[in-house]
Amino acid sequence: MIPMRTVTILLAAMLAVCAAGPGLAQTQTQAPAPGKKKAAPTAPAPTAPAWPANAAQAIYLARSTMMALQQAVETGNFTVLRDMGSPGFRAQNTAADLAIRFQALRQSGADLTAVAVVAPQLSTPPFLDPQEQLHLVGLFPTQPLEIDFDLSFENVDNRWRISAIGVTTAPAPKGQEVGDGEKVKGAK
Repeated sequence: MIPMRTVTILLAAMLAVCAAGPGLAQTQTQAPAPGKKKAAPTAPAPTAPAWPANAAQAIYLARSTMMALQQAVETGNFTVLRDMGSPGFRAQNTAADLAIRFQALRQSGADLTAVAVVAPQLSTPPFLDPQEQLHLVGLFPTQPLEIDFDLSFENVDNRWRISAIGVTTAPAPKGQEVGDGEKVKGAK
């Protein structure tokens, strides 16, 4: 039986190869001919932190972050949103800082609760930047406002933690005019 961690790493690697496109060189592994010994395995190359290996995991990260933001905007208490952040994010942002930065979103009266049931549309596949930050960029196609997001996450103890969050609302096609939010970053 293959350990679950190995399966997750293999899925992430396969997804990375698929996302890289046709310009990526491909290698094939062949089983040794009968009667021949298999070559001794070499030490595994260091790997980047695993990133969501399927759409459901990416959707979960986007939804859970947006729901935490919705609750913060609704209650005026940004403590939980801050606590979901990476150490750098928490060091750079107090709950009061986040309340100020998302004041326009709060004052606009935007209702983000639809993110709980509407699937996000990613404008790019999830990707790791050179600092190994996971990025999710896209929108929730809600009415009368669409909710645009630019989220970054840092792997902390095998959990993706918010390292930057940017949210804006815009009139959906044939929608109404509304305010916006602000991108909040943590330390890089």
